[in-house]
Amino acid sequence: MKKILCCIALVGVSVMGFAQNSNLFKAQDEVAKGNLNGALDLINQALANPKTTKFADFYNLAGEIHAQKMNPELINASRNLPFDTLSFCTNLDKAMECYVKSHEADMTPDKKGKVKPRFVKANHDRVLSMLDYYNYAAVFANGVGKQDLSLEYFAKYLDMPNCPVFSAAEKDSILAVKKVAYLQTAKNMAILNYQKKNHTEALKYSEMALQDTENLHDLFIIKMQSELALGDTTAWLNTMKEAADRTGEFGFMQNILYHYVTTNDLAGAQKMSDDMVTSEPNSKNSWYMKGCVDLNMTKNYAAARESFAKALAIDPNFVEANTNMAYTYINEVVTRKQNGEFKYVGTGKNISQKELAKYQKELATVKKYYEDALPYMLKVRELKPESPKDWAYVLQMIYENLVMKAEKAEIDEIIKNM
Repeated sequence: MKKILCCIALVGVSVMGFAQNSNLFKAQDEVAKGNLNGALDLINQALANPKTTKFADFYNLAGEIHAQKMNPELINASRNLPFDTLSFCTNLDKAMECYVKSHEADMTPDKKGKVKPRFVKANHDRVLSMLDYYNYAAVFANGVGKQDLSLEYFAKYLDMPNCPVFSAAEKDSILAVKKVAYLQTAKNMAILNYQKKNHTEALKYSEMALQDTENLHDLFIIKMQSELALGDTTAWLNTMKEAADRTGEFGFMQNILYHYVTTNDLAGAQKMSDDMVTSEPNSKNSWYMKGCVDLNMTKNYAAARESFAKALAIDPNFVEANTNMAYTYINEVVTRKQNGEFKYVGTGKNISQKELAKYQKELATVKKYYEDALPYMLKVRELKPESPKDWAYVLQMIYENLVMKAEKAEIDEIIKNM
């Protein structure tokens, strides 16, 4: 009797397992009828039952159903029609989850320790074909103003090569094939995180995106601003140097110099400019930077003029070099006045007949500085006529010191209307 009961119990277990597994065929029928939700109900019933054995089959079918449920949204998006972003994202996650679980169940050894995969290729191919869907989801979400959701799906997109259905070799292959797309995604994430003031994340993704070789300006700005926001001025300076080196953009070089000037780091400034001249002696920027160090820090105006002259020999239309060449003369004469080198000019004292010759000599010396500065500022005006703020005030000062009344009157009117 006991033996019979055991047999009945075993049969019962077998029947229950078969009953749950039979849900697979019913679910397939519901899919064929277009009743996707009904099919999912049957699948979920089976998966919740401990007697179910065909996990790989159920999860694979569930993945297919969720993939089908995404199609209407993809079609609407392609036609610029309203679509349900949240529905698309939800079904995408569920489809991927089901394909992965199907893969894992398929690769699980049976009671004899053997692996008999049946869905490995199908799951692999489906996941591979849907990689870009996470990118779509992120773009869709951002398009409707859901930045947090967009960031979530951009992150998932970047992580997809780590999916268990891919081998290590396939992961490397995907990363190589989609390198441009992944770098663009990292850039998108850097921008979105920066806009949301998530500076740690902005820094992380800007560093990733900077593996690219094009359109680097904005990424360096994001990285530097994030480093400043996080209080890391050392990293900021290093990034600024990297930006100047990789982009060759003049603005980054000027910012480095500005940092050295404001922190009074003469040694750092001189090393930077000397290194630039040594490595790129035919670069106008190299000589310009060296001139700036002497103009602003060592106050060696003759040396600054020599460097700016070399920059202008390479590019006579170099606006900043023309401007600073003018300043070498103006700053030098002002410095000499402040140091008391001129006993008569600019002192306001009455000049006796006996002192007249000395006064006239000093006046000629002073005027010579402004005369030398004038052609450089006129060149700036010629190069940037639409930007009087870059030359009008300096020309006004020069004309005043040279007693060029008509020219000064013209500039006064320009400044009045600025």
